[in-house]
Amino acid sequence: MDLELVGVAEHVEPGRLSIRNRTTHEEFVLGELVDLRLVVAGMNEVEPCIVGEQCHLWLVARQPVRPGLSARYRPAPMPITELHSSEHLSALQRRIVLLGMMGGTSLAALDQMVLTTAVSEIAGELGDLAQAPWIFTANLLASASSMPIWGKLGDLYGRRRVFQSAIVLFIVASLLAAKADSMIQLLVCRALQGLGGGALLTMPYAIVGDIVSPRDRPAYAAFISVVWTASGFLGPPLGGFLVDGPGWRWMFFINIPTALLSFACLQWGYRIPRRRIEHSVDFVGAALLFCSVGSLILYTSWAGERFGWSAPSALLLLALSSVLAVAFVLQERRAPEPIVELSLLRLRPVWPPLVTTAIFGFANFSIAFFIPLFGIVVRHSTAVEAGFALAPLTAGILISGIVVGRLAAATQRYRRYATTGVIIYVIGLTLLVTADGETPLPLFLFYNLLLGVGSGALSPVLVASLQNAVEERYLGVASSLPGFARAVAQTIGTSILGSFLALRISAHLRQDVAPIAPPSIELNTFIESPTAIRGLAPPLEGAVVEAYRAAFSETFFLMTLIIALSLVASRFMRDPLR
Repeated sequence: MDLELVGVAEHVEPGRLSIRNRTTHEEFVLGELVDLRLVVAGMNEVEPCIVGEQCHLWLVARQPVRPGLSARYRPAPMPITELHSSEHLSALQRRIVLLGMMGGTSLAALDQMVLTTAVSEIAGELGDLAQAPWIFTANLLASASSMPIWGKLGDLYGRRRVFQSAIVLFIVASLLAAKADSMIQLLVCRALQGLGGGALLTMPYAIVGDIVSPRDRPAYAAFISVVWTASGFLGPPLGGFLVDGPGWRWMFFINIPTALLSFACLQWGYRIPRRRIEHSVDFVGAALLFCSVGSLILYTSWAGERFGWSAPSALLLLALSSVLAVAFVLQERRAPEPIVELSLLRLRPVWPPLVTTAIFGFANFSIAFFIPLFGIVVRHSTAVEAGFALAPLTAGILISGIVVGRLAAATQRYRRYATTGVIIYVIGLTLLVTADGETPLPLFLFYNLLLGVGSGALSPVLVASLQNAVEERYLGVASSLPGFARAVAQTIGTSILGSFLALRISAHLRQDVAPIAPPSIELNTFIESPTAIRGLAPPLEGAVVEAYRAAFSETFFLMTLIIALSLVASRFMRDPLR
């Protein structure tokens, strides 16, 4: 039964109405508005009040309210928790859970990149080289498409149960992949790995939101972000070591110990009282989201390789993705338990970190591929030396991420560190534009260090900023949105920037190399296989290397312009109320 309450209305500012009430265990509805956010004055989340005592609450509405307006409230289906969930855990339990989260994140991040050095060996053993690109596409498609779905399932069924289910799925898929006898078996297993990996990459941020207070989230989220990024960069060198050693199948076997450790850490440390919630999963919305994102990923993965960007087949995939996206939005508007709560996207504080993540991910991920290739072709490095060039970048991410996470937690200045990180990254990219074969190695490594410092400073504050902008009940979905935006953006960015680099290399080869190259030499050979440059006559080799250097310089400049857009977006981030 709805109860009528006439509050003492004060027009503090547009959209805010203060009311004194005797309890916090109700869901408030102001006038005809719904989905109101209940917060304590000056804070971003609900703090408990003792039942029966006076509590000063703020009702945050979607539109301005008038002084003197009456409000009514009704019992909520789930009472607000009297303590933040972090209060139920000891410091040791938090560390154990964090260790498990870092293990799970490293599994999925390594799994996406570790096979890059083993494609030829896998195709040679299993056959069907034409299907080899699907080793990555199947994994990435399943991972990116499932991220928001995992976040919603965690909100409904409990994050520990859902995360552990994803670990079990990942373990089973890894064991089956290691025993695969054909390419089709391997591809199915890679898709299952990606499905589990979608949870392993995004749910740790929501779990961090459970185990620590909102103020301390950046410090803990920094460890997750650092592990995600660093593991991605360490994947190719580790894969090369395993290919040269025990074989490519061990790339799947090595997942098992870490996965079991992660499972055990959650079982022992993640002891938070369960909330009983009535739920109904939006399976239609989940299917529409999965197919829409999948079509977009296929478009960006195939365009430029199997067909042109504007070919009928490509445009059909793009149109299909758009239609499914519209259908998904319509479905979410009427679903009782939507996969993505659309009201979250109407909150202004949500958009700056989300847009910053997408823009930065669009340009940043390609660095892991471009730096080694630049070293091999332009700097005449060996494969080991080229991989070593990523070491300063990884070190910068590790150090900067942890330091900035702690500083952001202590000062509660998210925007400052996000902006600083982007500026440092832009400086590093700008210096890379000027790099060539004569750039001293220490200076070249310093450029990469700047990229790592900038990336590490940005990651921890983006997720924490978004988490602190939403209600606790939406924490899982909100925490999955940055990872989802990052995964989709980096897929699109890698395809577009890779195509741009190939086009510029081709243009410079035609312009500068074709006039001096013998008629018997096919210029496309140098694009398809950069190692073919070695062994050419000195004048011709120098011209081809210069063509690559000029193309890389233009690509790095384009990336600089794109990253600069994230600088603009980061300036709109809001620091949490203190």
